[in-house]
Amino acid sequence: MSLLFIALAKLTVGMLFLIGGAELLTYHCIALARHLGVRPIVIGLTVVAFGTSAPEFFVTMIANLQDRADLAVGNIIGSNIANIGLILGVAAMIQPFSIPKRIARVELPFLVLSVILIGIAAWNGILSRPAALILILSFCLYLYFLMDKRSSYSLSSESVADGNNGPPRYLFRLVMIVLSFGGLVLGSHLLIEGAASVARFFHCPELIIGLSLTAIGTSLPELASTISALRRNETGLVIGNVLGSNFANSCGILGFAALVKPLYINPHVLVTDFPAMAAFSLALIPIFRDGRISRLEGVMLFTAYFSYVTIIYLKM
Repeated sequence: MSLLFIALAKLTVGMLFLIGGAELLTYHCIALARHLGVRPIVIGLTVVAFGTSAPEFFVTMIANLQDRADLAVGNIIGSNIANIGLILGVAAMIQPFSIPKRIARVELPFLVLSVILIGIAAWNGILSRPAALILILSFCLYLYFLMDKRSSYSLSSESVADGNNGPPRYLFRLVMIVLSFGGLVLGSHLLIEGAASVARFFHCPELIIGLSLTAIGTSLPELASTISALRRNETGLVIGNVLGSNFANSCGILGFAALVKPLYINPHVLVTDFPAMAAFSLALIPIFRDGRISRLEGVMLFTAYFSYVTIIYLKM
């Protein structure tokens, strides 16, 4: 039991470092972006999305370098499912909100495209460097398109940026961002070590741990930033965070990880978990078409996520 206690302690401390590092990174990046006059919804699609995806990036990269491909891939697939089913579901249950038309018309198709690209790239059981380059180029295209068209976003449903009060304190912000990255690296190491130890103790495959435990752990920053955005009624940040994070996970993080070292894709992922991620992503099309996500739809997303996690453990 002492080994289990140590493993759980590492897991818990790792999650705390990841959450704290992501929160600091997101907070100070938002402050810098707002001082530069960037709109809230663009912040949600980029700064917040990428900041809250930092745990997934570090966990996936380090796991891949340690030859833990199941943990690396499971973390990304599981996080994408959690972002839609858990994060967006909980957000809608707390407070139903409208979906900007541009999000449904432009950003959602990019998310669907990322699912298609991963399916094609990983179909042969390995995410190779050429495939990784295609994912990274798609990610860069997304960033270019987003920033090139950022002026088309409306401010009517978003609060005016309130982070411009007082001096920018750029040097302080940059120092805090660097410290945040340090916390993310340390947290990633502890989380991976703890997750691997828990998997060994319970004789549980690392893929299952990656799809559930580490996926939820690395998705906690998204949940924290989503609840914070809801309190300030910045719905653009909420939906932008989910879509931006998922696209960053799929094309950016998986792409960079496979570019450094090709990723082996477990056949179970291709048969079960990838279709689940695709189903959750495609479910957003009819939801977004109405221009509003209701509390009932939030309950349905959350229930679907809970059912998915239950099924993967029952099949273990």
